[in-house]
Amino acid sequence: MSAHPELLLGTVLAIAVYTDLAQRKVYNVLTYPALLAAVVWHTAAHGWLGLGFSLLGLTAGGLIFFPAFWAGGMGAGDIKLMAVVGAFLGWRFALNAALDAAVIGGVFAVVFLLVKRELWSTLHRTLRLLFPGKTSGVARSASYALPYAVFISLGAVAAFFLPSLIALP
Repeated sequence: MSAHPELLLGTVLAIAVYTDLAQRKVYNVLTYPALLAAVVWHTAAHGWLGLGFSLLGLTAGGLIFFPAFWAGGMGAGDIKLMAVVGAFLGWRFALNAALDAAVIGGVFAVVFLLVKRELWSTLHRTLRLLFPGKTSGVARSASYALPYAVFISLGAVAAFFLPSLIALP
């Protein structure tokens, strides 16, 4: 097969960014067919090795942000979108894209909180979560949810065009 899965992945990521920005959701109607397409494409192109490649990437991509989802800091659609990235381009790419996404998202979050003058109160609340009873109470301010499909997409683009930030065997 001469088709490039990167093109389909790019389309899926673009749609996910749009829906996440417009409706604050990454829909199953996008991620499930994309997961199936990735697995079928790799299996058709490379047989059992392709199936293993895609399933391992899907698993790694889906699990990398699972702790953030479990803690309530990320939506299930973001987890599935990261699984799509892994299913299309493999576990190494998924891990690099996730690291890039975390760095880009983290920098954006700090800048956003500085602009909103919420950085110190957010850090204080985080310390209260990590060390209960060690810090005095602070009133909870408005919660800001980030459209993480944007950062997953930027992380995938960075992982595709820039040298790997982590060396994996």
